[in-house]
Amino acid sequence: MVYQEYLPHPVLAPYVRCYWSLALAPSKDLASSQRFRFLAEGVEVTFNFAGPVAIDSGDRPSRTAQTACLSGPMTRSMRMQYSGSLDLLGVCFRPGGAYPFFPCPASEIVDACTSVDDLLGSAGLRLVELVQNEATAQERVAALDAFFLAQLGGARHDDVRIRRALGSIESLGGRVSVDQLARLAGLSNRQLERRFKECVGIPPKQLCRSLRFKNVFKCLTRHPAEQWASVAASCGYYDQSHMINEFRRFTGMSPTAYFERPPGQDSLFVGNF
Repeated sequence: MVYQEYLPHPVLAPYVRCYWSLALAPSKDLASSQRFRFLAEGVEVTFNFAGPVAIDSGDRPSRTAQTACLSGPMTRSMRMQYSGSLDLLGVCFRPGGAYPFFPCPASEIVDACTSVDDLLGSAGLRLVELVQNEATAQERVAALDAFFLAQLGGARHDDVRIRRALGSIESLGGRVSVDQLARLAGLSNRQLERRFKECVGIPPKQLCRSLRFKNVFKCLTRHPAEQWASVAASCGYYDQSHMINEFRRFTGMSPTAYFERPPGQDSLFVGNF
């Protein structure tokens, strides 16, 4: 697997975390189907330059991505399934970062996967054509930069209070309470929840849970011999049991079961962690 990230134009940095490319050579058994899970707190736009990729988002119908698709903020991991080679280019928006560019409330696309043109119409079709016409990842990234910079001029203004709260969640790795965030944003808890639903899609508590899980995952991957109780405490969990329950919620299994499973079996894609 070859995974690479590309920085957006500096003007787009508050909205786009990165662009990324992922390439996988065909399996020796071309008839076999490969799969992995991915988890994102912000909107992801993915362009496909190889064979079709099936995306299963749980209780919603599975969708096959032929050329481009858009996935919303996730409360649970989605499953990607493909055969043969894989050649993807993605736009990883920050939580709430896609709000200025897309017309619908972010809550309408939570745990959903749809076509880019379903949300952007003719502009979405133009975006797909621009990217598909370029030959290299660098040229495709330049096309994405140009498209989003042009869109930014007429975009909706994001909420600076929510942006402030999001910055705290990210810098603290999700180790912050809703009460603290509401005070920081100068909003009541109910107002904060309402604005998060509009701008981010998922509630602040859900965003914190996801980021804490990712911190645990990275910590256990890098330091497998670390005592779980200390990992749980450092990542903001009440205790070890709380951490294990949250890990199971996002992966479907305990940390022990996940890290001892056969290689490649329903792995979690960690490029955007």
